[in-house]
Amino acid sequence: MASGIPKRSRSAGLWLLGLCIACCSYGPRMFLLPSVAPARPGAQMQVDTVDTTRSHLTGLTWNFAPSFEPSSGRVRSSSTALGVGKVLKVMLGVPSALAVFSFLMVLRGYTTKESDGDTMQERWSSYAKKPGQRMLALMAGAARVGLIALRAKLIRDPKKKSAMHTRAGKRAVTELVRLGPTYVKLGQILSCREDLVPKEYIKELKRLQDEVPAFSGKRALKIIETELGKPASELFAEFDDKPLAAASLGQVHRAKTKDGTELAIKIQRDNLKEMYDLDLAQFDKIAVMLDKYKIGVEGASNVWVDMFEDAKVILYREIDYRAEAENTQRWYENFKNVKWTTSPRVIDEFTTSKVLALTFVAGTKISDLEKLKEQGFDRTQLAKNLAQAYLLAFCKFGFFNTDPHPGNLAVDDGYPGGRLIFYDFGQACELQDKQAGGILQVIQSIVDFEAADCVKAMDNLGCLKKGADFKKVEGVVQNNFETGKVKSKRSKRKRELTEEEKNKKAPKQTEVMKYFQLPPALAFVARAITQMEGVGVMLDEDYEFIDFVADKVPELQVERGAGISYIAGQLFKNWARN
Repeated sequence: MASGIPKRSRSAGLWLLGLCIACCSYGPRMFLLPSVAPARPGAQMQVDTVDTTRSHLTGLTWNFAPSFEPSSGRVRSSSTALGVGKVLKVMLGVPSALAVFSFLMVLRGYTTKESDGDTMQERWSSYAKKPGQRMLALMAGAARVGLIALRAKLIRDPKKKSAMHTRAGKRAVTELVRLGPTYVKLGQILSCREDLVPKEYIKELKRLQDEVPAFSGKRALKIIETELGKPASELFAEFDDKPLAAASLGQVHRAKTKDGTELAIKIQRDNLKEMYDLDLAQFDKIAVMLDKYKIGVEGASNVWVDMFEDAKVILYREIDYRAEAENTQRWYENFKNVKWTTSPRVIDEFTTSKVLALTFVAGTKISDLEKLKEQGFDRTQLAKNLAQAYLLAFCKFGFFNTDPHPGNLAVDDGYPGGRLIFYDFGQACELQDKQAGGILQVIQSIVDFEAADCVKAMDNLGCLKKGADFKKVEGVVQNNFETGKVKSKRSKRKRELTEEEKNKKAPKQTEVMKYFQLPPALAFVARAITQMEGVGVMLDEDYEFIDFVADKVPELQVERGAGISYIAGQLFKNWARN
């Protein structure tokens, strides 16, 4: 198709082409039946006798009026077979029409882009009330992405394949945004999983962290006034119509109270609960299927339903801003004495279930590497502080934000080298004290190369089922340490292995996986570490979580009650290593 044709004309032409195909599908010539049939030998029929036979097969009427032609010896049937024609028109026409309609739906999505936030919001809201429309949009979107992904798979040239993957990633972002908040969240999670999707997709999916279309300031003010029960003129001295950021569940506007306090006000999108109810019901079925067919990571194939139940609790809490306010204030109180990090405080009088008011804390996006460099911030130290903040969250406070992606992190000059700012505590998870201690001990055992201690820590975390064979598990862990499958830059190997130890036969990984299970809370720990690693590597290519937190581990061990024997053991291991 010529590139000079305007997009609107091309789109109209495609619709016209589809309409023509649909009309042809219903054309009567496609369904004409033979009107002449040979007479059986010896058959005799009267010309002027009309035998009308009525059959109620399928509820239709069949009319036969045969006439005999002596010259040709043939019987001419005047049957119009009207009933048969109608049936065939439906049987052949409906699938043809559906195929054309599906083709046009898929094609239309390639040529239309939604950039207006209010229009997008209206579409999302309509999906909550029209599950059928939602399903059609999902199928059409999957087809659009799938067709491009298939083309990428068939291409052999690496450069062209990479370019096609990038195109598929862009299309995936467009389709996820069209489908609404639940699917945007799914895309945000996938953007931190380079082990699951090609790197070209990752780059595009990261845009979902802070590039979701915003709705208008007018709509935002209407929500605020409805929630707080007062006109905006009575609530604020200033309100910025342009949002600071827009995400899947809401957007943030800057405002100033009558007493001069600067606020960041988070306003929730419409009909989120209804959309969650619709989408998560479908995900329930997927979780059941994953458990039934034992699909998933080893050791976790039997807990998808339980894991997803916990995930739903967190997701539904996320759309109650009062719960997020509680999480935000809790994180602030936990870290208020840690000078190299900060976070906003909650302003209760302007907070409801759909409006969250926080103190305004400005900073440079952590993903804006050029600005970080211009402002003289130490990226390696920032990466280390990020890792240590989560070590404290996991092992000291037992409470962490499960979503540390770049859109929720910034930096200011409140501390030499840069002060980390944490935003958005809609998704948070609490750990039991035993789990917090278990995570600390797993880190310690990897540093010390102590397989027995690692297995004990796994048991404390609830990762081992009752009746597990600890000796077999320990053998596998020891083998993983010795072969380097599990290690850290800080690991303290005491000596080189002997030939006998190298040749020693260890239990196979598959033999012990039946003893493992994955508690839901630890799934969120793994998710947080994975997302954090993406940020850490972006800041420092040598980032490694255990390496960056190892120096802090002994301090936390002592805080948790470790005594002289622990300290002496660590001194000896350090001496032996050196």
